[in-house]
Amino acid sequence: MAATPLREALETILEEDRARFYMPGHKGRLPFPLEDAAPYDITEIEGADSLYQCDGPIRRMEERFAAAVGAGDTLLSAGGSTLCIQTMLFLARRLGRTIIAARGIHRAAVAAMGLLGMDPVWVPLEQPDGEAGIPGVALPPSARRVAEALARHPDAAAVYITSPDYYGQMPDVAAIAEVCHRSGKLLLVDNAHGAHLGSFRVALHPMALGADLCCDSLHKTLPSLTGAALLHLASPALYGDAKYAMSLFGSTSPSYLIMLSAETALEDLETKDDRWLLLSARVDAMREMAESLGYCLTRTWMRDPARLSLGFQPLGYTGESFGAFARTAGVEPEYVSSRAAVFLLSPLNTPRDLDRLERMVEWAGRGRPRQAVPPLEEPPLPRQAISLSEAMSRPAVFLPVERAGGRVAARLVSTCPPGTPLLVPGEEITAREVKFLQSGGIDSVSVIK
Repeated sequence: MAATPLREALETILEEDRARFYMPGHKGRLPFPLEDAAPYDITEIEGADSLYQCDGPIRRMEERFAAAVGAGDTLLSAGGSTLCIQTMLFLARRLGRTIIAARGIHRAAVAAMGLLGMDPVWVPLEQPDGEAGIPGVALPPSARRVAEALARHPDAAAVYITSPDYYGQMPDVAAIAEVCHRSGKLLLVDNAHGAHLGSFRVALHPMALGADLCCDSLHKTLPSLTGAALLHLASPALYGDAKYAMSLFGSTSPSYLIMLSAETALEDLETKDDRWLLLSARVDAMREMAESLGYCLTRTWMRDPARLSLGFQPLGYTGESFGAFARTAGVEPEYVSSRAAVFLLSPLNTPRDLDRLERMVEWAGRGRPRQAVPPLEEPPLPRQAISLSEAMSRPAVFLPVERAGGRVAARLVSTCPPGTPLLVPGEEITAREVKFLQSGGIDSVSVIK
């Protein structure tokens, strides 16, 4: 691995071999399997820089990340995309309480909105049929629906979308950005599952498509430890305020191992060789084969070139049976729902890995009779009876879902993964919502006392 700013700084500290009278308590000595990593697990000592007041190797790393993805500036996070999401919403909150958000956002964003006293206005997501995508997997928001929401709520501080979503579906970010900027609004993008999009030689990353703020979870698709993430800014003028916000939400002891691992992803983004292009060609070939066998595929305006999402219901599988088949074939999916499976690929998957996946997809589909799959009829958005933040702070009690009709949700209901909200605090639970939650396997909910 080529030398990078933080690694150089830490290795200089290790070469000096000073006695460690600082945190952490293991003093650089841990047993197997952590003995090689332990010496690099330090704290903010002289020469190591400090994440929230960085002007040394961490700052140089941030500047290189910004250049790699074409951002005005970038902040490193050792607290995952959750910390970046909290920071983005903190910056938007200064402009107002109302935020336009596609309903398919992650639960971390809903929690941050509640803590910040924000009022989300939901852009409903459409359900596809078998020709338009995977039944039961909602489509991303359209620019038209975002524009309609902004017209109804001109006081909105910003628009918040996810791209790509958990299934790799990507909305027309450039068109949504144009709608936002025409209205003088910020566009915030949760790109947690798309950090690798900056590795391609075409404009796929949200920062290249007009996003004002964007978070990347490096660890999800690039070679970094869990918790390594980035917050990108279109305007460098926001950097100081963003650092302040991040320090409010983040740990005062960010992991140097996580930050050091981010530099591996930096090298991946800066290289921009053909590895990702070759991988995407292999994924395209798998998609073509899967379609010929009767699987449903995502069919959005754009999709993650390195993610394979397969709807298996037309082949007669349940989530349990398809997951069992995959594991028997030596493949562990990222996620298997009752309708679809998600596989995350990267250039670090070996040729043997890819061959296994390809064979599994073929074997699971070969000779299966086709079945019609009715589209999922998701109910209209529930009525917001009280504000999100107020509901989160109220005393609550758990009830069986069949007894929750007529009550108001106190806590967010979601399955993780994918972590998108089925019911948001403050929403009214009617018989319609009870039926919908039961269909998703939810057996109890928290309601306001």
